[in-house]
Amino acid sequence: MHRYFKMIRPFDYIIVIGLLAASFIPYALFAHAEAVKNAATPKTVYTAVVTHNGQEVYRIRLTGHHGTTKFRYQAGHDWNEIVTTGNQIQISEADCPDQVCVRKGKIAKPGQTIVCLPHKLLIEIKSSGHSSGNNTGGMVTE
Repeated sequence: MHRYFKMIRPFDYIIVIGLLAASFIPYALFAHAEAVKNAATPKTVYTAVVTHNGQEVYRIRLTGHHGTTKFRYQAGHDWNEIVTTGNQIQISEADCPDQVCVRKGKIAKPGQTIVCLPHKLLIEIKSSGHSSGNNTGGMVTE
């Protein structure tokens, strides 16, 4: 066993350490290329869209949203209290008999929905590659 250690010279350690360090070069190059690509592409923006009976009644951008925003949708005697907190949205209160929409809780990912069937109200999260304007009519910011 002692005989094998004599075969390794001090310069061999330098070669092994250099090869080990060089093995990380492709990782660094690909990470840099990915960072440049992500900086060049537009950021994905999440938007909550509220529709009643197929017609859009409210839209709010969730990406970059701070604080709490409340929107009360009322159609005749029916009403839903919609609350956006940070990048999540939920129906906090409603006068519908089953309260399924309230029990659904918060949603924040594209494709997720909250449905209030008695009121024909739908909230869905949509994503896009560019910024879109907010419809701020009828909302109260706290």
